[in-house]
Amino acid sequence: MDTPPFFSITLSLVGGLAIFILGMGFMTQALTHIAGSRLKHLLASFTRNRFAAAATGAAITAAVQSSSVTTVLLVGFSSAGLISVAQSVGVILGANVGSTVTAQIIAFKISEAGAILMAVGLSISFLKSRERLAQVGTLLLGLGAIFFGMQLMGDATRPLRGYEPFLEAMQAIESPLWGVAIGLVFTAVVQSSAATIGLAIIFANQNLISLEAAISIAFGANIGTCITALFAAIGRPAAAWRIVFIHIVFNLLGVAIWFAFIPELASLSRFVAETLLQDSTIGRDVAVAHTLFNLINLLLFLAFTGPLARLATAVAPDRAKKTSSAGKPLYLDPLYLETPSLAIDRARLECGRLATLAVSMAEDIPHAALEGDLSDLRELASRDDELDELQTAILNYLARIQSAKLGPQDQHAINQTIALVNSWENIGDLLDSHVLPLGYDRLEAGHPIGDNTRRTLSELHQALLQDLRLSLLVTTKSDPSDVEKLLASKAGFRKLADDAESDLRSSLVGRDPERMELFRLESDLISNFKHIHHHARRPAKLLQEARATP
Repeated sequence: MDTPPFFSITLSLVGGLAIFILGMGFMTQALTHIAGSRLKHLLASFTRNRFAAAATGAAITAAVQSSSVTTVLLVGFSSAGLISVAQSVGVILGANVGSTVTAQIIAFKISEAGAILMAVGLSISFLKSRERLAQVGTLLLGLGAIFFGMQLMGDATRPLRGYEPFLEAMQAIESPLWGVAIGLVFTAVVQSSAATIGLAIIFANQNLISLEAAISIAFGANIGTCITALFAAIGRPAAAWRIVFIHIVFNLLGVAIWFAFIPELASLSRFVAETLLQDSTIGRDVAVAHTLFNLINLLLFLAFTGPLARLATAVAPDRAKKTSSAGKPLYLDPLYLETPSLAIDRARLECGRLATLAVSMAEDIPHAALEGDLSDLRELASRDDELDELQTAILNYLARIQSAKLGPQDQHAINQTIALVNSWENIGDLLDSHVLPLGYDRLEAGHPIGDNTRRTLSELHQALLQDLRLSLLVTTKSDPSDVEKLLASKAGFRKLADDAESDLRSSLVGRDPERMELFRLESDLISNFKHIHHHARRPAKLLQEARATP
């Protein structure tokens, strides 16, 4: 009995596995790009009850061939309070079913077509002027790489079919415990349950392992994804840990329930594959078993979404976020960068904090400029530093989103968010660079502001604050009625500003140098209030332009 060339076999096996995983990445990237923000809207719109949530999770995961994309969407929506923990449970259960589509695809015996699909896909992907068509090319390239990798791994293991020591070693996998352990460890190492199940299908097709052994490996792969999710949740918000906890409980209990019934699941899978699908290959049996396992578990656990949600919340409760500085971001988690629409949402949340900082500065500026002391002025200057720090963090975060993953809608949303951030930062700069110096000038001159002038400026300031708060609402809520109200505020505010300037001019008596100096300071303050109001209306203009864009 000749000894197989183990070095060559190992190289081909590892190379085929690498190409397979690379193909999965290409396919997921293309599908996510093609689906775009529709994934986010689907998750937001169709999770009202546990059945809809499960169907949505299955649909999204089947569409993008990646449960990690679904998980990221879930964490984002759960963190923002857009879906409940109970709804998340349904989506997670459905996602496990959706992930089995990969096994059904790789069970097709069309490995020979892999190279052709790769060549065609690569050619189409070069059509950069036709973005959607180029993504279809990337999808075909990824699918071809999956089949080509499967072919390489299948060819690599073929010499082992007649090697008795290897066949004897494979007999150990006939023990379900060993099968589960191998599937678990391999999935944890390669970070892909699809790759593990793909190898199980290859080994089964080569008659190196039985269907029952392949099923036990698939069980281990399901548990192995929990380890992957566990590592991914380190340093993440409580919402991520709740989702990971639900994922772990579901997969561990699911395997525990079925562990003693692997022979029965194998028989049911053969029946379904041969009778319903008219496919008697053992590879299809493995794929069907994987789907049935997750589908039946979904039906079993769907009745317990409420208790699971309460348990997950108890294990990972929300904690108030603390930062050493208001300029430190709270929402810009790198977790969301792989899904542009969610990353943009997080940047918009942070933009809301930026706007709040600017409004807070505007609330305190008249006191500091007209009657405050040096410490008041310095405190406001430090708040502008925080505002600048937060603006930089938001812009850097948006810059980290890969342009290759951006569709036209996402790119427009990024541009709009950048414009919003800059508008609010401009308000902070006006307060810091133009209004605060008036306070320093007043302190240096040593002249108090009269009561009549203070009342006039206070009225204008209150009108400015009212519109700034409305602008904050437009930035965070985007309500059309608020947009219209803010756009219509220009005339009213300008009239108030003109009246204030008229009152100041009428207060001039003779050419008293002290009064002239104060008049300059007060006039500059009104002028800056008008500039600030101009920037305050900018968010409404941006939303109006966005709605007008087809």
